[in-house]
Amino acid sequence: MTKRLKVVATLICMVFILSNVLLVGTSTSNTVKAASSSQKVKVLTFFYGDSNADPHPDLFSTPIGKELTKLTGVRLKIEYLAGQDEATKIGLMLASGDLPDLIHGHQEHGKLIEAGVLVPLDNYIQKYGKYCKQIYSAKDLKRLRQKDGHIYFLSPYRNEITPDLKPDGFWLPIDLLEKAKWPKVRYWEDYLQLIRDYVKKNPKIEGKPTIGFTFITESWRFFTLTNPPSYLMGYQNDGDVIVDPKTYQAKVYATMEGSKRYYKDLNKLWKEGLIDKEVFVQNYDTYLSKIAQGRVVGFYDQWWQFGYDAEASLKNAKKYNRMHISFPVVYKGVQRARYLMIQPIGARDGISITKKCKDPLTAFKFLDTLCSLEAQKLMYWGIKGVDYSVDKNGKMYLTDKQKKQREDPVYRKKQSLGYWWVFPHAYLKLQDGNYREPGFDPDYVYKNFSPAEKKVLDAYKAKTFMQPPFTDPPLETPYGFAWEINIPADRTDVTIATQKMSEVQRKYLPQLVMAKSDSDFERIWKEYVKAFEKTNYKVYEKFKTEMIQWRVKNWN
Repeated sequence: MTKRLKVVATLICMVFILSNVLLVGTSTSNTVKAASSSQKVKVLTFFYGDSNADPHPDLFSTPIGKELTKLTGVRLKIEYLAGQDEATKIGLMLASGDLPDLIHGHQEHGKLIEAGVLVPLDNYIQKYGKYCKQIYSAKDLKRLRQKDGHIYFLSPYRNEITPDLKPDGFWLPIDLLEKAKWPKVRYWEDYLQLIRDYVKKNPKIEGKPTIGFTFITESWRFFTLTNPPSYLMGYQNDGDVIVDPKTYQAKVYATMEGSKRYYKDLNKLWKEGLIDKEVFVQNYDTYLSKIAQGRVVGFYDQWWQFGYDAEASLKNAKKYNRMHISFPVVYKGVQRARYLMIQPIGARDGISITKKCKDPLTAFKFLDTLCSLEAQKLMYWGIKGVDYSVDKNGKMYLTDKQKKQREDPVYRKKQSLGYWWVFPHAYLKLQDGNYREPGFDPDYVYKNFSPAEKKVLDAYKAKTFMQPPFTDPPLETPYGFAWEINIPADRTDVTIATQKMSEVQRKYLPQLVMAKSDSDFERIWKEYVKAFEKTNYKVYEKFKTEMIQWRVKNWN
């Protein structure tokens, strides 16, 4: 699954500016010796290949970036993905051999490993990984090992239970919850009825038609239409398969009865006029704008896809009661929801050193120094005395002025606060016991909730939205997530099956949702199942099962 597909044939030649070796402190304490002011700064190139990344024009020219250069002796020249999709860009890089010193290939990172263009990091971690071994446990590093036994990247993904976020789920506005006297939202049938009742009483929001339910199907965001059945059936998000928690067998659920039930219910909503008529043609920006207007009642989505934009807009406009709260909705009879699953570390991609890098030791020492306490504080808290303060007990905190600065998007960009998450970082807390960033501190988070959000928490007797009834207690998965398993280049049979499955779903799911009658729906469903049977999805299931079972055996 995972985070705007426009194809333009572009190749950008990297200029490698290489000079002296990076100086890293060798003290036995946790203090990093800053690079000498007389030392010539080394410039390394870095390609950041995440299509969801928020580009920063010049990250290392910001106050925080300059401090990191002083600390490491390195400055990065960063190229972001622009004008192309991830697969096209990585494919062009591999074809031309024009690679940067450091690279993050996101969903296409597996292709870099297969092509043999990345430097194995095992020996570097063993000999020089003073700081990275402080924030990556032995178990973390074991999970980063590929089938050939090597580690090729340091992952930025930490599936933390952080109190400043809301979990994946089915969303409803605070205004609905309050008017319905804080109902228990657990079952799919009850969720739909809450939407019907609310729209009937509130046909318009601020003069515009109320949208009962919506989703986004543009490009890879189609998952908001395909993923929900697995959750409703009581499984975790493993992309297009459900995994038996005992046998670790993977099964594609696209044509299961649980999926049919979901699309049948969406069809009912469509015929009742409760689904946005533009749902299959709207783009991402339109989707966000409708949520930000406060007139969308229900939808399934993951917080990262809309929360930082649409929900933030509602909060900034002080439309607190129009903000949304998620719930772990399941079908009646399902005993446990699995919306909140965690693994210590994401094992699909991260930052790698390419074999085009003329000084991989410098590149690794740079990454290792970013794992140090000093660098972590710079990246995630900012500059002491400017962006944060420290009390007499060593606890980091924000003054009212610093909190206001941090919430100002203009200041954040100028200072580069919040632009460093792709780099290696500690899990939840720093080496000195402080939270990795302010948003992980429950005291800070609660103060930052809007009055309406606090009212919701009080009504449901909770302290954060990362606990019941907003999500079931988290479970740790022994294999990560099936969606993060890369398909090798030599498994064209699996790749083709994946493409065909997607094509069939894109063709038939809109037809199912918009079916004119029950008999029409049944006819289309039969055609859909027949077409899906021809996709060779069994080979995809077998591949996923083998990889999942390999992970269970080798990770635990």
